[in-house]
Amino acid sequence: MTLRNNIQAVAALLLYGLAAALVMWHGAALTHQLSGTGSDPYDSPWFLAWWPYALTHHIDPLFTRLIWYPTGVSLLWVTSVPLLALLGWPVTAVFGPVLTYNLLIITAPVCSAWAAYFVCRHLARDFAAALIGGFLFGFSTYETSQSIGALNLTVIFCVPLLLLVVLKRLDGALSRRAAVALAALLLLAQFLICIEIFAMIFVFGGIAWALALAYLPARRPALRRLFTDALITAPFVVLPLVPLLIAMARHYALINHPAAWPDIFVADLTSIFIPSPLNLFGRPFAGLSGGIAGDTQENCGYLGLPLLAIIFMFARSRGNALRGRYGILLFLVFLVSSFGPFLWVAGHFTGIALPWLAFVHLPLLGSALPGRFTLFTALVAASIAALWLAEPGRRAARLALGVVACIFLLPQPHPWRAVPETVFFAPGRVQQVLGPDPRLLILPFAINGPSSFWQMQNDFGFTQVGGYLGFPPKPAQAYKAVIELFGDKMGKHLKPADFAAYAQGAGAQYVVAGPGADPAELGVIAKLGWPVRKADDVTIFTVPRP
Repeated sequence: MTLRNNIQAVAALLLYGLAAALVMWHGAALTHQLSGTGSDPYDSPWFLAWWPYALTHHIDPLFTRLIWYPTGVSLLWVTSVPLLALLGWPVTAVFGPVLTYNLLIITAPVCSAWAAYFVCRHLARDFAAALIGGFLFGFSTYETSQSIGALNLTVIFCVPLLLLVVLKRLDGALSRRAAVALAALLLLAQFLICIEIFAMIFVFGGIAWALALAYLPARRPALRRLFTDALITAPFVVLPLVPLLIAMARHYALINHPAAWPDIFVADLTSIFIPSPLNLFGRPFAGLSGGIAGDTQENCGYLGLPLLAIIFMFARSRGNALRGRYGILLFLVFLVSSFGPFLWVAGHFTGIALPWLAFVHLPLLGSALPGRFTLFTALVAASIAALWLAEPGRRAARLALGVVACIFLLPQPHPWRAVPETVFFAPGRVQQVLGPDPRLLILPFAINGPSSFWQMQNDFGFTQVGGYLGFPPKPAQAYKAVIELFGDKMGKHLKPADFAAYAQGAGAQYVVAGPGADPAELGVIAKLGWPVRKADDVTIFTVPRP
């Protein structure tokens, strides 16, 4: 890179950092507030603290029974972000996992945007076009929506960097040795951040390669060379992961996600052009943007009319050229895939079958949530936008439309809340009241409260019957109470005897109702006549032996 290119790259990084400071941080107290909404942000600090804790205490970091006792949890089948935990270890050791988590969430769009900037710069050879293209990906609705809870789905810089390696290799700018080494490192990093995205890279990368082979005959020799590169790269990725893959296979029987998820968590057709309530201009359109995931982090298909207009004009100007046709086709294939197996329009199920239906019954791949494929849609859309913005003629008007497209993607100010620390779950306090290593069933249960955060706050000093690091393991789902508790329906459908069967059958010694516990839950347990007492800011029920 020339000095000018280096200066421009640094300028892009600073601008993306400023944007993140304004829309993500906006002055939050990073050690006393927690990023995001819902219960997903409670498990990320758990993960960030777990890996250093397990390694320093010489225990298996890949599996634990400290949560969802007695079944336990495979830490590779959940969103445990081992690479981020290890990289953030120095910050976690000094300042705690809350700061580590918050910093990762704030910097994730910056890293994603900067990585996409280099992709767009390579394609468009234009600084302004690349700057806008990087923003369109790094601050896409996918990125800013997932940032409210899913750390593993938010740190996505490996995807555009891997694309950059592929593009440079196709253009002959990278040797085979360099391309294989870089691709292997990026794939290993992605596996240790998010296995779901790691798997999607092969699916959508394979689609992109196959379409290129069909539509770009002049590039076929380079594409065949790229396939050989992939075969050479494979052992450098697989062999280091063999111990982890074996551990995953050993605990595969614990996994049982709802079969309906791939039908539910999809991109709604109307959500593509109508902003969701998570977007800056989305609140007036609440209820119109579609997406049966509502305004949660999974409703992330929004592209906006200005960006769609750019893609349309690119199709008009370059649609007759092979490369232009390839880009539009790739965008459409990725977009339709994100709609899932059946089309939803404005939150209504149409029953119209879509191509992804052919994949939903496949092992592993069939469990993927199609709404998250918008990551790849956003990357292709950003690349197309950069190419169109760099075209000659009416440059000011083009760049103005690009800036408007960025504005339309802006999110609502990023949500923050107080760290849910309690007196009872302070380090050593649980043990002082209940004895060493007690087994607790904590209310609010699992996804409905911060029980995982409280376990991390206590420095993993107790075992948890239940908890939240994802969906309950399959053996725990056999208890009727688990599904009722996980769905937050206790007091409406659950009988006291069912609750007692779970608490006693799973080996809980105490039920601890912390701040935020539903009074209806306490009413159900009170009917059992178990001994009860108050301690600090919790209510404790002693579970009798069965």
